Amino acid sequence: MGKILKAPFGLLFFAITVNDKNLFKIIEKIITKKYGNILFESEILNFDEKTNYYKKEMGEKLWKKYYSLEPIISLENIFQYKHDSNELEDQFSNDNKRNVNIDPGYITLFNFSLLTTKGYSHRIYLEKGIYSEITLIYKNKKYEYLPWTYPDYKSDDVLKLLEKSRIFLKNNI
Repeated sequence: MGKILKAPFGLLFFAITVNDKNLFKIIEKIITKKYGNILFESEILNFDEKTNYYKKEMGEKLWKKYYSLEPIISLENIFQYKHDSNELEDQFSNDNKRNVNIDPGYITLFNFSLLTTKGYSHRIYLEKGIYSEITLIYKNKKYEYLPWTYPDYKSDDVLKLLEKSRIFLKNNI
């Protein structure tokens, strides 16, 4: 019989999509005040050509940015970050339409997962309406895609950010 251990540790991750680039600085200020410092971040990427999923709600011109934060956190109550991100999205909504989409997730030594409210075959229920989707696994000294991995999480920019974050985590756990 295996021993029950404490929850593993990881780094908090956010993917933020906006319809106004000025919202990045505002959201960054809010998340750093609440969760900690930005460890690594991507450039602002043009996201409107990547998907039509958000266009009806958020508009034609979209930008996206990815972040990992420190400090290292326990994954014990990781579901709460999705509740927090939904509340923050609501604060920036107008007429029931979002101006900001915030996808929280976490980086461990063995995988990268996103948090979601939507159940599916490859998502594991955590608590209080939140699921975890293993988006990438770390195997053979690199991140490997899964059949459901979104295309932007296969990009070199995101993979480099995740790898730098994983190295930081490995050196500081």
